[in-house]
This record gives sequence, C-alpha cells and structure tokens, in this order.
Amino acid sequence: TMEREKEGYTAPSSAALGDFLVQRAIQQQLYYNAQLGNEPMVHWLKRFRSHQHLDSFQRGEGRCGFPGTYSAAFDQLKTMPFTAYLEALGTEPDSSIEVSFVKPQRRLSARERANPFLNNQPPVIEVYDQPIIISKILTQLLNTADALVETWAFHFDEAERCDLERLANDRAEMKGLPSSLMLEHAELVKGGETAYSRLTGDEAMPLYGFDCRACDRFDTLRALSLLVDEVTALTPETAFDVAYLRREVAEDNADDGRDVNVNELLLKRRKARRAKFERGFVTGDDITKGEAARAAALSFLQNFCNEWVPKLVKGDARSSLVKGEYRHAPGMKEMRPEDAGVDAEEAFEELWEYADEGVQKMLGGEFVLPGVMGERLREIRAAVAAESKGTLLDLVAPELRKARIEYTDYVEADSDGLTTYERFHHQTKVDGSENETYSTAAIIAEMSID
Repeated sequence: TMEREKEGYTAPSSAALGDFLVQRAIQQQLYYNAQLGNEPMVHWLKRFRSHQHLDSFQRGEGRCGFPGTYSAAFDQLKTMPFTAYLEALGTEPDSSIEVSFVKPQRRLSARERANPFLNNQPPVIEVYDQPIIISKILTQLLNTADALVETWAFHFDEAERCDLERLANDRAEMKGLPSSLMLEHAELVKGGETAYSRLTGDEAMPLYGFDCRACDRFDTLRALSLLVDEVTALTPETAFDVAYLRREVAEDNADDGRDVNVNELLLKRRKARRAKFERGFVTGDDITKGEAARAAALSFLQNFCNEWVPKLVKGDARSSLVKGEYRHAPGMKEMRPEDAGVDAEEAFEELWEYADEGVQKMLGGEFVLPGVMGERLREIRAAVAAESKGTLLDLVAPELRKARIEYTDYVEADSDGLTTYERFHHQTKVDGSENETYSTAAIIAEMSID
C-alpha cells in the first residue's frame, strides 16, 4: 500500500501495477455489461468479493455511467494480489441467480385505453434463473486484461519517449520554438489523430483515456519515491554533486551599476533589500552548506509529498475534453476543491513554476532548485515507464496466461499468437474495411493545413 514515512514517501513496487490492471479490467467489464443492459451480470461481478465500489457512481438500471465515474484511484482491488483474485474467480463453482423483472406491457390503442379494465391492468412480473458460468466470465475478464496489457505497454513506450523529448528541450540552452510540423501534428491531435488512435483503429476501450493518465500518475508516484531515496542517500560531501542543489545563490545583475539612469539612492535600496533577503542564508564551509542543503531538499520533498501524493492517488475524474474547456486568465491557476484529485502534469507544473528560484521561508532553501528537481523527476519517470512496461510483459501477462490455461477452456494450440489489436488490424486488412495506408501527409492535405 501507499504510505508516507517520516522522511519522505514510499510508493508501491512495480508489481502493484498488476493489481491496478485487474481492477481496471473489472471496471471495464462492468461498463460493457451495463452498456449491453446485462444487469444480472453487472450485479454479480461487482458483488464478487465485495467490489461494489468499482462500479460507476452514476450507475442506474439501463445506464452505464460516464467513463470518468469509474474511480481510477489506486489500491481498490480488495482481493490482493491480483493472482489471488483470478484464483478465487477461477475456482468459484458455477451457480445461478434468480432474476425478476417487470414485463413490458403491450401498447394500447385509443379504444383500449378508454376501457378502464384494460387500462388498469397490474404489471406482470416474470422470474427466471440466470446461469453463472464462471469459465465464460473469467474468459471475458482475461480478454479485457490482455487488451489492457497491450495498450498500456504501448502507452508506457509513448510516455518514455515524450518525457525524454521534453527533458532534452528543458535542459537545452536555447529552447526549441514550435515548428510548422509541430503545429500540423497539434492540429491532428486536436482532431483525434494520434499514435493511440492508430494503434486502436479509433476503437479504444471506453476507459482507456483515463487508464493512460492513471499510468502516468502511477509512474510519477514511483519516480517521486525514488527521488526521495536519492536525496536521502546524499551526504554533506556529495550534496552539491546533483544539479538541483547549488552552493551559492547567483548574484543579481541588476545591481552592477551599468544602468546610468539608476540613481545612487535606488541602488542603495536594492542592495539593502538584497542584504535583508540574504540575512537568513546559511553560511559556513561546504560541509555546513551541504548538510543544510540536504535537509532543506528533504523538507521540501516532504511538504510536496504531503500535498500532492493524496491528489495523485485519487486522480482527476474529468475527461480531457472537460479539462480543456476551462481557460484561466494569464498568471492565474484553475480554482479546484482542496480534496480534488489531479493528474501527473499538474504536479510537474508546480515544480516548473519555480524556474531558477530557490525555496523561500525555509532554512537552506536557497540551495534547493525545485525547477531542476522537476527535470530530474521527469528523467526518473522515463526510466520508471520502461520498467513498468517490462513488469506488464514479464510479470503480469504470464500470470494472466496461466490463469487462462488453468481455469478456462482455453486450448493453446488454437491460439493465433496475435494480440487483441494486432488481430483487429489483421481483420481490417482482410475485410478491406479500413485503409491502413492513409498517411499523416494525406490527412494534413485533406485538412488543408498550410
């Protein structure tokens, strides 16, 4: 479980990704069954091992609920680890449940409605037994989980690539400006033409967008834990070997006297403000400063974790479309409830806003550069994304396959060796239902983007 310790934050291991994946697979199946109007299966699946909390809070009979209402918070799978849930489901005996429903009444004509006897007939309640075949339920769940493994692994690849590109741009002395190619791709993304749409053929699972953001939050929490460990391992002698801790505060070039229009009194006031600002700075040799810098960095990270970890665990339930509707004034932040969840980029934005400034009102805070610390956090997250992909393919996928072989009627010899979306693309090529050669250049030409 996720816990905060005395001097930092300890995130779950990458193995917890399997628990979250099965949790989201259950929620995806609840969505599908509700969308199909299969109310008995919805009620049985969410009641199995008491997982009613995984259902949508907007659920109603005949209504599946918006995808964002299926909570993407972590640690909601009660039967943990996920292998225990699969084993419990696979060994559950077949059964049946009694289903009662009100039979729809025949539509009456105007003459029949005028007849009080026909117009006041009581509702007819029918009762039948719904068989619960466990192997079929588990097969559906494993099919969804396998598709999640494929799409999540693809997202971790994209996340690692995007983080490394952003990191290279942030660390460059001259930042790159938007090019015409970048603007063209931005228009494509706005229209829904992304790497993800090409993978899924615009047939992504309903909860996939929220899954991607949840994976980013998972990796950010693990990266944050590793950053805390990195700072904790520093010593006064090695404190300034990292880029986000500095020995001295840069001098203010505004006081160099080169501006002849600035009178002597104004320069004197600037120097007085500078002296007052530096009054609380730590002085001494490098060992003393290094010890203060390490303590300040740990204190800053502790405060940062206390504020942002609960929000990252909870996540933002709004869709990307709804989030993009609000445009705050320049220099202003979006007003959100204090207990509202956030996505990973909001936490990175908090660090980025420090720019080249240190931490105010903290002993030794002048040595800490949160902006550079955010760059290091993004670098760690890129490595964590690669590790998460390996966890999915090397740890989670074999366990899903093992459960399929052991508890379902799956015959390995009948498998075609293709993943869900590989099979989807193959079928579209065979049917000719989609032109796979429709290139990005052709799309841009069709959109008339200059």
